[in-house]
Amino acid sequence: SLKILIFKESYFMKIKKIIWNIILSIENFFLDEKKRIHKFSYSAKDFVEENNDLKKYCNYFTKESEYKNFNPDFVFPLISAIDERNFLAAGYIYDLQHCDLPKLFSKKEVKMRNNLFKRVLRENDTILVNSKFVKKGILKTYGIKSNKINVIPFLPFVYDKKKNIPFNIKEKYKINRNYFLICNRFWKHKNHEIVFKAFKKFLEYQSDYQLICTGDTSDSRFPLYFKELNKKYHSLISNNKIRILDIIPREDQLRLIQNSKAVIQPTLYEGGPGGFSSYEAISYGKKLIISDIPINREIKSKNTIFFNPNSHSNLTKLLLKVSKQKKNKIYNYKKNLKNNKKKLGNYFLGFITKTLLYKG
Repeated sequence: SLKILIFKESYFMKIKKIIWNIILSIENFFLDEKKRIHKFSYSAKDFVEENNDLKKYCNYFTKESEYKNFNPDFVFPLISAIDERNFLAAGYIYDLQHCDLPKLFSKKEVKMRNNLFKRVLRENDTILVNSKFVKKGILKTYGIKSNKINVIPFLPFVYDKKKNIPFNIKEKYKINRNYFLICNRFWKHKNHEIVFKAFKKFLEYQSDYQLICTGDTSDSRFPLYFKELNKKYHSLISNNKIRILDIIPREDQLRLIQNSKAVIQPTLYEGGPGGFSSYEAISYGKKLIISDIPINREIKSKNTIFFNPNSHSNLTKLLLKVSKQKKNKIYNYKKNLKNNKKKLGNYFLGFITKTLLYKG
């Protein structure tokens, strides 16, 4: 039977994380390093409440050795080594950002991530990744057999059940025009500035638009980045041409995606094609304007437009083009979501079955 083990941070772990974050902050300040500050994990209680139909399968755990208590046949994902493991396991490697963008990491962090991923590769029977791009990087960097790495197919669907929200989403966030939407944390490599620059030029031709941004505004590795963006584009932000909403409820974000003219994804790096906002935009059949980088080319969608992530003029032209288009013709996305959900479920079922039969 299926059991979903949900990680629940213990108070001891939270205290350790606070102490570790203080150390990282001191090193960032005094040694001019760019170490990422670690936040607390997504609340286990919140996850169960948001996924109530999965509740009967859910069990909490605070350390990986507790897997043994459930006597499993197969575990995903497994990060650390477990002594005398008597079950099959699949690991997960999210990206190789420390290899592809080493300037964002200290030498110590690069070494730590390499050691972590080598352990994941060594301790697991098979590995899952979100893209062909990451698989190619793993094969090149760690030199393991290709058949050990499995790419999760890009099959966008939104699991969240639509609820009746008793308010107008545009009124709630003071949006009074058509709008483009960015749903990214304000990390430097997410490349917000190229959009701000392009949008500023766009407004000279099409003034009746807003640019809406959701996501955490902090970047511990570049703590001044958001402040500098605010200063540089103060006029647009103060006049509500650019609206920065910070972190908002997921339900609201999905509604904003549905009501947008288009979703913009300017990222310079991802572990999965386009990241979550692209996944959600495609799920709803929305227009997606996305950076032309190798991993994003794995996206196959009729409503996707690629732009040069280093050219604000290229993006301005595309914004003007999209703004003049009538509401994009939406295919039957509900049917598409159902099909993708079924295909993805079949993929994981086949993946687990194949692993059990092959290793068993």
